[in-house]
Amino acid sequence: MNKYLMEQQNIKVAFAPVDLNTAAVTGARVGMAKADRVAVAIQMGTSTAAVVDISFQQHTAASGGTSKALSIVNAYYHKAGVATSFTKVQPSAAASSFDISSVFAADGGVVVFEILGDQLDVDGGFAFISVDVADSTAAKLGAGMYILHDVRYAPAYSEAI
Repeated sequence: MNKYLMEQQNIKVAFAPVDLNTAAVTGARVGMAKADRVAVAIQMGTSTAAVVDISFQQHTAASGGTSKALSIVNAYYHKAGVATSFTKVQPSAAASSFDISSVFAADGGVVVFEILGDQLDVDGGFAFISVDVADSTAAKLGAGMYILHDVRYAPAYSEAI
């Protein structure tokens, strides 16, 4: 039987639409206790010569607690400018920060990263992730969201994340 998207996945705003040139953006935290993975989708508008530097953190609490960099080596996907399909990028080494300025400097588009729950330092008590975007140094609108999938409890939309 087919299921609706929100019965299987849950969504949380990482950061509301904002001019990324006003200051660095610190995304909201999302808990990984109820899902095995999360896709971090960031949409950006067009600009001129903007910096696009995205980084990930892991945390021991929904607010406060201890935070540290979250290094991942997962492929990420982007669709920029007039592209009609996504381009897959496979990093050669684990990193917590991704400078994708060469892809999005002047173009708008979307980039999607995936983080697996087992990439967090769960033994150290880290169960939350967040995304940060550096100051773009040029006017560039951006917004981000978390899409949790492989959720443990259905329907997914009814779970607080």
